[in-house]
Amino acid sequence: MAETSGRCFASMSIAVLAVALSFLPRPAKAALEIASTPTHNVTCSAGACSATAKKAVLNISDLANMLSSDDVTIASGNVAKDIVVKAKLSWVSASRLTLDSYRSISFEKPIVVAGTGAMTITTNDGGTDGDFAFSSKGHVEFWDASSSLVINGTSYMLVKSIHQIDQAVRRGPGVSVALMKNVRAPAHAYAQSPINANFEGNFEGLGNTISGLSIQATGSQSYVGFFRQYDTEGFPGNAIRDIGLTGVNISVTSSVQSIGALVGLMEFGTVKNAYATGTISSSGDNSAIGGLVGSNQLSAIENSHAGVDISNTGTGSLVGGLVGVAEDECTCDIISNSYATGSVSAGDNSSVGGLVGESVGNEFSNTYATGSVTGGNDSFVGGFVGTNMNPSPPQSIATILSSYSTGAVSGGTSATVGGFMGSDTAGTVSTDAYWNLDTSGVSDPSRGAGNIANDPGITGLTTTQFTSGLPAGFDPSVWKQNATINGGYPYLAGQPPN
Repeated sequence: MAETSGRCFASMSIAVLAVALSFLPRPAKAALEIASTPTHNVTCSAGACSATAKKAVLNISDLANMLSSDDVTIASGNVAKDIVVKAKLSWVSASRLTLDSYRSISFEKPIVVAGTGAMTITTNDGGTDGDFAFSSKGHVEFWDASSSLVINGTSYMLVKSIHQIDQAVRRGPGVSVALMKNVRAPAHAYAQSPINANFEGNFEGLGNTISGLSIQATGSQSYVGFFRQYDTEGFPGNAIRDIGLTGVNISVTSSVQSIGALVGLMEFGTVKNAYATGTISSSGDNSAIGGLVGSNQLSAIENSHAGVDISNTGTGSLVGGLVGVAEDECTCDIISNSYATGSVSAGDNSSVGGLVGESVGNEFSNTYATGSVTGGNDSFVGGFVGTNMNPSPPQSIATILSSYSTGAVSGGTSATVGGFMGSDTAGTVSTDAYWNLDTSGVSDPSRGAGNIANDPGITGLTTTQFTSGLPAGFDPSVWKQNATINGGYPYLAGQPPN
């Protein structure tokens, strides 16, 4: 992939942002909570409410009463720092709710703008390294498409169907679009990507989902996914975020360059707080196929996951549970705080990995894969990544930090199989990378990589070792462990699997 140094430099801002946001602290207990408990340590005057102590509560009924007649601004200030929505809120008036956080906002319960009202979300108002996020049942829903939504100074166009997303994207580069509610895809199958134009703007899912997407692609096509292509070269910092695709069914019967449930080809952008579930099947040759993104070029994937079962019967493909191929030429490609659980299989001469099929100079941090991985004859098969290499000439060095895999790995005749990597030719700087000696089928502790004995930084652990405590090097502020969650294996604190 030939890219200019200018494009590489532009994407650096995305990489820096990705690193900063990958390790965002979860909202502290000291925060301004919007909750069902009585209001305390909050003062309200003329529609403005602010925290007066580190731990503050604004009662949900008190807030709803104020919104019934006036605009309301809730500010955490540098005392409470964060805002946490812990109770469902709904109002029908035309009032605007502004959540103004010194640092971060966490939506743990729904906010429903049930009338013609409006909403403003502001983070990092005085603080740094903050963001907003949706967890559990948290999402924002609008009932009127003419309502106003402003996020960190950017106005968003509200849409309520896949067709409206497509129409908004076609308005031109840099558009910012937000999904105003959960959407059910049409019963019919799309013959190509539903959003088939190249998208360069912001897409904000607001914690909502798109369910039942079906794509049955035939004929000559370059990329297939909900978004065919996401290229933000001219708009550094733009992102697709806070969206879930559930029950995806993608079938491709021709040779396509890249296939992903969310994005076929991504360049220079960021996917954040996104996930997909379902199936992808392909009979084409030489495809990059991923559960979330097919081909990830000079881009960042953060706080995201995929539970997509992938089957490819063609040859020469790059297939991964999260990403098919992740390719980096200037230390811009970062996959962090993300995981994949789907099973992955590919045909002969392929590179197959539980998380990524082929990685070229990519950086991984706090990631894992649990699905089974199967390759054909002469393939490279690894529980985490199939083939791991550096670009030529080398402009970035592949690094893997605090990551693991547990899936069963197998390959056909003359396949190169490793518990964690199929092939490692990158001289990777691996730190605290692990695979399961019991469940992978690779019980030889020297075979973390299939082509190198005792590849440095990769360690095999038994199931008992995995489930009896966090592996060495795993940050307990990022990773958690519970016997009843994720089968007792480590999981990411902000993304406990179902």
